Amino acid sequence: MKIKKLIISSISILALAVVLPSCNKSFVDITPQGIVPVSTYYNTEIDIKAALNGTYSSLRPIYNEQYGFGEITSDNTQTYGESEVLYGEEDKLTWNATSTNLQNAWQRFYATIAYANIVLGHVGTPVMSQANRDSYTGQAKFLRALMYFNLVRMFGGVPLVLTEITSEQQAYTYNRATTAAVYAQIEKDLTEAAAVLPASYTGTDIGRATSIAANGLLGKVYMFENKFAQAETILAPVVASAGTLIPYNQVFGLGNDNNKDIIFSVQYIGGGYGEGNTFARGFVPQPSGTTITASVTGNSNNVGTSSLYNAFEPGDSRLATSIGVFTSGSLVYYYAKKFIYSSVTGVSEGDNDWPILRYGDVILLYAEALNENGKTLEALTQLNLVRTRANLAPKLGLIQADARTAIRNERRVELCFEAERWFDLVRWGTYVQVMTAFKTSPGAINGTIGNISATLNLFPIPLREIQLNPNLTQNPGY
Repeated sequence: MKIKKLIISSISILALAVVLPSCNKSFVDITPQGIVPVSTYYNTEIDIKAALNGTYSSLRPIYNEQYGFGEITSDNTQTYGESEVLYGEEDKLTWNATSTNLQNAWQRFYATIAYANIVLGHVGTPVMSQANRDSYTGQAKFLRALMYFNLVRMFGGVPLVLTEITSEQQAYTYNRATTAAVYAQIEKDLTEAAAVLPASYTGTDIGRATSIAANGLLGKVYMFENKFAQAETILAPVVASAGTLIPYNQVFGLGNDNNKDIIFSVQYIGGGYGEGNTFARGFVPQPSGTTITASVTGNSNNVGTSSLYNAFEPGDSRLATSIGVFTSGSLVYYYAKKFIYSSVTGVSEGDNDWPILRYGDVILLYAEALNENGKTLEALTQLNLVRTRANLAPKLGLIQADARTAIRNERRVELCFEAERWFDLVRWGTYVQVMTAFKTSPGAINGTIGNISATLNLFPIPLREIQLNPNLTQNPGY
């Protein structure tokens, strides 16, 4: 087992199961009675660290499926007949308030928030150094901010739960906060986290949230709020910390976890512990059998489109790393090669991590901020850092509008399959236009089925949540 993986071991998950609540009440997570009383736990630094490690481990099921919302809903990927039972609603744009995938996502986001709140509520109790207390606090705030960032982008304003919930009655007092209020809390958490977290770790702590990760995520948050001046300011030192970009084919694949391009990622452990990823099962074309992996037959959940494949410019070295091509009869599967390796042997045994934030992403966000702030020449300099790594000619002499288009196109190919596309299209205000064109094109396996309208810029609040808590209101159009 790789040393860096030890921060979220199976023992940590077991500890989490004992000391943290189950997720049987939507975002209502009540400390279980009769198992380990709160009064006898969280009294040592070991307890706090175990609970924090468990909070990290709760990211795994979330990001095993986040592509369903960030990719399949877009022009980047699609499902085939064999996978429509799992993600057909996302591909056909027919999701609704009773969709199981949305309910699961909501519960998992709030479970992680609950775990982070428990850490934050008890971290002041045990005896420990101030440096360690600050680090645990900063990590918990980072993870809470990350979950609220997912929630606010997917659902809009959501309940802001910032303390441990200790009764069912307390849980039902929450209403939906405004979108602005959620973003303000995310900014606050990330600012406070960045102030106390270290810039890097060594040994078994590698993989934890750092000050660079907090600032990088904060810059991304600003971009989603169209706060381009703030984004430029906060992202400048993050980009400066990148150094020389490593080759793209060294960013992904077995053995490349926590490389120099990765700022923060979900840490998976393969090898039979139940802590691996399910990317092979999800991304490998089903008709390929075991010709791509050692023994895993895939579900074709998240297969690239011809539109994505053709978005790569001739000579782009990222294409060979990102996309594999498998043909079955008249069907061509452009599968997510960047997340699959041949030796994976079980459906939940993938060892490679999922990048949540990396320098390729942050540099393009910085380029975008510069361009929106009228600094197009500087923006192109940043854009060309990414293009040079891809063996592409630099973009020179573009006006702001053309630079905007170039940066957006670059994000699509640089970050393909990484669950960014839907979020980008929505924040740019181009989702309806792009999806209308794509779903009426010959390349769409599932053509126009759902109503392509601005309603799809948000997902519905899961119906079960509204039934549990009538204070919650539904998003327009659902």
